[in-house]
Amino acid sequence: MSIDDQPTTADPDIRASEARPDTQGAEDGRNLFRGVGRAFGGALLFSLPLLMTMELWQLGHTVDRFRLGLLVLLTALLVLGLARVFGAGAGGTGFTGHLVDTGVALLVAVIAAGLVLTVLAVVNPIGDWQDAVSVVAIEALPAAIGASYARSQLGEGSQKGEAAGYQHELFLMAAGAVVFAANIAPTEEVVLLAAKMSEVHTAALVVLSVVFMHGFVYSVGFKGQEHADRPVHAFVTLTVVGYVIALAISAYVLWTFGRFDGLGMVAIVSETVVLALPASLGAAAARLIL
Repeated sequence: MSIDDQPTTADPDIRASEARPDTQGAEDGRNLFRGVGRAFGGALLFSLPLLMTMELWQLGHTVDRFRLGLLVLLTALLVLGLARVFGAGAGGTGFTGHLVDTGVALLVAVIAAGLVLTVLAVVNPIGDWQDAVSVVAIEALPAAIGASYARSQLGEGSQKGEAAGYQHELFLMAAGAVVFAANIAPTEEVVLLAAKMSEVHTAALVVLSVVFMHGFVYSVGFKGQEHADRPVHAFVTLTVVGYVIALAISAYVLWTFGRFDGLGMVAIVSETVVLALPASLGAAAARLIL
């Protein structure tokens, strides 16, 4: 063998392979840990108002089981949609990756809600696990959205999702409306306010909600403010449609929590419009920050 054929340690590739340890597994573990930590923080941030709301503890014991099951199913579908919109998390890309991210977000949400409620002595998972499951299932709605958002959007090098365009905007508004509506719908104030309002008050609140919603996105200079090349088109296709979405979500959440039981149409409309005020602001906020 000639001198030229002999391997030499002076080769930079050989030196790099000898000197560099295999740290990929450790780095993946750290990334997973950080991602789960962000998800836990996001779950608490979005759900803490509900976790400390007495009316929701009571609803967990009385809510219709069919409505509760439907809420859980729709929560899972919403989080799956957010995984697609927000982009790849630890689960990777593609539908399988989005399913993994959805499962992680839901699991973290349940653990976060269950842990806080247990420490606060609201639920007893061992002595009364059935009621504990019901309460945690309701509380997991905003927690799962917060976990999904935090894992994908608040991490280093977060990736953009696959969805874009008009449907993307509408979906984000729906997600924002869900968070705000779910945090307020269980309270008695929605019922009391609706009972005190006349038809004139209800109509005025609709107008006020739409004005607030449009102004927050286009006029007052918040970070992320949008510019409308066609103001009338944007008002009709985004603000008005977004408010309709907020109304629909408000009605659904109130129905789930039994707020419409035994009421006439006027009272149902009034309660929906009252809850749509925060829901529409949540939809506007989602467009700004997401």
